Amino acid sequence: MNGTKAVLDTNVLIYFSKELLDFDTFYEKYTEMYVSSITYMEAFGYKFISPFEKEAIINIVKPFEIVHTDSEIMELVINYRISKKIKISDAIILATAKKLDAELVTNDLLDFTNIDEDVKIVNPFKI
Repeated sequence: MNGTKAVLDTNVLIYFSKELLDFDTFYEKYTEMYVSSITYMEAFGYKFISPFEKEAIINIVKPFEIVHTDSEIMELVINYRISKKIKISDAIILATAKKLDAELVTNDLLDFTNIDEDVKIVNPFKI
């Protein structure tokens, strides 16, 4: 492990549940992994094809810290929304990564491009 922190986007959790991504690869790269409360809600609001997929997300999320939206994240979200065109859910996830000084792992790369140069955006399929 190299000591890197990551905030995982909703699509990454869903890819884990469908076994499209290998969790062990992430565990080797990141010593700390987080999900924002919005990611948690989006993931569990997803219509799973099988109960196995939902159970997989439950097990995947257990060791992660769920980061709730606090005043620092809210201020970042407001600034993102004022200065850039970004959905509020994406702004919350990005602000969470910025607050934690973590990489944002997402397959929705274009949603986060040119929003905040301080946050490294990582394609989960390139890990």
